Amino acid sequence: MENETDNSTHQLDDSVWLITLRFVVIGVGIVLNTVVTGVFLYIRMYKKSLVHGLIVQQSFLDLFGCCTFLFFYNQDAPDGEIGTVFCKGRMLFWFFAVTSTYNLVVITIERYLSIMYPFKFKDKPILIVCIIYITPHVIGALIVFHLAILADINEDKSGECLYNYPNNKVRFASGICIFLTLFFIPTCIMICCKGRAIWEIRSSDNWRQSHSTSDASMYKNLAYTMCFVVIVFICTSSPNFTLYLVYIICQCFEFSTIVEHEITVLLYTSNMCINPIVYGAKMKDFRRGLDKIRCKLRGLLRRDVGGRSHNVSVTSHSSNGIVNNSYV
Repeated sequence: MENETDNSTHQLDDSVWLITLRFVVIGVGIVLNTVVTGVFLYIRMYKKSLVHGLIVQQSFLDLFGCCTFLFFYNQDAPDGEIGTVFCKGRMLFWFFAVTSTYNLVVITIERYLSIMYPFKFKDKPILIVCIIYITPHVIGALIVFHLAILADINEDKSGECLYNYPNNKVRFASGICIFLTLFFIPTCIMICCKGRAIWEIRSSDNWRQSHSTSDASMYKNLAYTMCFVVIVFICTSSPNFTLYLVYIICQCFEFSTIVEHEITVLLYTSNMCINPIVYGAKMKDFRRGLDKIRCKLRGLLRRDVGGRSHNVSVTSHSSNGIVNNSYV
């Protein structure tokens, strides 16, 4: 009886600290992504180039991903049919997460092509641009679709969701597909493209001669910024998908109910919270936009304070005039 009490207390403590940690980490991520998105929209960064527009799209995806995680992963699933709908609705978070990953892949490929073939891919038709913007969403929907079908409420443990696989073969095939498409393939593409692009920037004289000083500086800054983003993605994503791969191979633990799974998913989501910090630290466009907003707010504040001072002065003069007239 004492052991059962100790176990229930331990699970309750885990729930409390996990809930607190989620609120802190994801809450900070929501605030940072809101600020970054607001600055990007204010300076209309999406109009500068395709890659700038993709970075703005990345900030939106990260913001929505943080919001949906906080909603779906910080409360228990209801009982009954509503619980099933809730568990399938969790795929909305994974849609934003997967789309964010492949948006990062598209940015990496775009940077690679722009650096390696600057003239060939400089002017892109509007149709190609639209396809590039939509591609991450299509890939995200295709990958998450089968998970939405498999997602269901855990009948053995109240409040938990699971993937209801019909047999072990489907489980294994789905697990390998998730590991490859959500982590291994994107990581390989980003490492190869970023490594080759940075090597070209650092070592190629032809590349320097084909770009103006300002363009070369912008491309370098974007390349190194996205390199940091890729490193963050690998560090935050690898624990969750490695744990899932081990589960698929050995099936020696229940993946959806262990604390380690909750921690690795939170770490995976924290990638969306770290991206805005990287943008702020590395992107000159963001810092300039933030400075513009600060200057504008200071100007409005001074104007407001000056207007109030002027009104007080006018009121004071009017009062003095009335007093003097009364004496006359």
